[in-house]
Amino acid sequence: MAVDTLGHLLASHVTSADKQEPAQVAFLAKAVQEVTDGSVSLAYIDQGYSGEDAEVDAASEGIHSEVVKLPEAKRGSVLLHRRWVVQRLFG
Repeated sequence: MAVDTLGHLLASHVTSADKQEPAQVAFLAKAVQEVTDGSVSLAYIDQGYSGEDAEVDAASEGIHSEVVKLPEAKRGSVLLHRRWVVQRLFG
């Protein structure tokens, strides 16, 4: 699923459980660019969608991907930039 920074749905793609997340980046990147007339240039992604192939697939549609990670030395509650936007859509 791809949403904008406010959580509005841009594109979705349902697969069987045996499909890997990074393999879906090409489809989602293309779908997002189609509905936004190619205006998306940056995508915040979960670690599950990271990897060299996923970066290449996103870049082929003109999208730079930035992985949102948990800090390694986390102490207490940590606010992460752009984390859980898709999950809030489900909520």
